[in-house]
Amino acid sequence: MRNADIPRVLVLGATGRTGAAVVKTLETTLGQAVPVRASRSRATVEQWIKEGKEAVRIDLDDPDTFPGALEGIERVFLMTGYTSAMNHQTKTLVDAAEDAGVSFLVHLGVFSDKRSTDPHFAWHELVERYIAGSKLAWANVHPHVFMENLLGINRLRDGQMVWPMGDKQVGWIANDDIAAVVAKVLAEGPETHAGKDYYLSADLLNGTEVAEALSAALGQEIPALVLTPDDLQRMIDAGLNTAPANMDAAYAASTLIWARQTYEGRMDYSAVTTSTVQDLLGREPIHLEAWATAHRQELLDQISST
Repeated sequence: MRNADIPRVLVLGATGRTGAAVVKTLETTLGQAVPVRASRSRATVEQWIKEGKEAVRIDLDDPDTFPGALEGIERVFLMTGYTSAMNHQTKTLVDAAEDAGVSFLVHLGVFSDKRSTDPHFAWHELVERYIAGSKLAWANVHPHVFMENLLGINRLRDGQMVWPMGDKQVGWIANDDIAAVVAKVLAEGPETHAGKDYYLSADLLNGTEVAEALSAALGQEIPALVLTPDDLQRMIDAGLNTAPANMDAAYAASTLIWARQTYEGRMDYSAVTTSTVQDLLGREPIHLEAWATAHRQELLDQISST
């Protein structure tokens, strides 16, 4: 029988890269928390249950699925997709979590200053204020640019690191470090982490510096193609740059606004690194060259496919 003193943690996005890593990390912290995987896919949930894993079906666009998924849940990891629907999804889920007696919610946000005008940053700030006004204890985790974006939206193009923000630097953080911080906060709970905001940025690099780190890790030269947001807009207009399939049009437009604000210096507040990984995990964060070494084959596959 399950130990009733061990909290059950609902992990949204458990089929994705971050959610799956949070589940995996929680499973290694034996005796601290029980991860409950969540997916909108019935087939996926059924497969997890066949494998002996705790799992529930939840569809963030269907609040009628929330009560059943939240039954017996004490803590929630909340992350939403790359869509403006995150606003109503978060609002309705927070309401349902209150009604279900959830005690603690950890939200995955963005590296904002709480005064953002970039839309998708502002959306996260809105939902964080709604969460803070709820009855739930909460913590926010604020990652800067995911290193894994180099396998997706910021993938190498024609073997080049395309950088549409001139010489501006941004912070970078590895998904495994994000998951490790999230899992620790969930496992230790509100007694330690309620009301906390954790900002994550391991390396401060621009496109040229990213290209240098990739070149060192891959053992071959990766040139940087340094552009401006106007150049990127022209590429988009010409159909040479498209948003990922899982990102809606409003969110995609917002990422271009972020690039423009970064280029113009309006995001300079975020051009920092943080000690969060060291403080919470007692180790150095994963730096970009080490991350690229670990993902060497995936990066090389990008080059060979172009």
